[in-house]
Amino acid sequence: MATIETPTGSSSYNYSLALTPLRSNLLLQMLLQLNFYVSLIWSCSFLLRIVIWLDELWNYKGLTVIVAYALAVGAESFRLYAGFSINLRTGATTMWLLLTLTPCVLLPTWVYLRLTAVSRNVWLGILSNLQFVLIALEALVALINHALCTSRKERRQLELTGYQLQKGFRDRTK
Repeated sequence: MATIETPTGSSSYNYSLALTPLRSNLLLQMLLQLNFYVSLIWSCSFLLRIVIWLDELWNYKGLTVIVAYALAVGAESFRLYAGFSINLRTGATTMWLLLTLTPCVLLPTWVYLRLTAVSRNVWLGILSNLQFVLIALEALVALINHALCTSRKERRQLELTGYQLQKGFRDRTK
């Protein structure tokens, strides 16, 4: 949801639906955007490597490289989507996608692709090392941000509950 200012200054629009302000993390947003560009460069570079070495890929090892590449690109796309969703929404509904997709699908395929490509191409090794570092930083920042947002929500809820209890107690004593 985006925050839209109406001419009257209220934070509601069409059909009186309330808007919630975004509380995104700037550091996580910058890491995600940097990782998007690094992933795009890695994907194009590895695809170029596949096209160049296409004659050697007509065996089981070559087919596993192509399948692992397709899995890695698809998983990275979903992982980046989950990261942007977690950053732009207050509730982490896609946190499970980030936490299961990265260690179960993305990292094994990248390790396999890194092992098959590093001996021939240093550039892909550098890009994959950079992606590993960015993923670790993103995960760390996302988890810290989620923990802080969750603790703020719980604290607000406790304050609201305490205020309601005090108000109810005052009403009963009158």
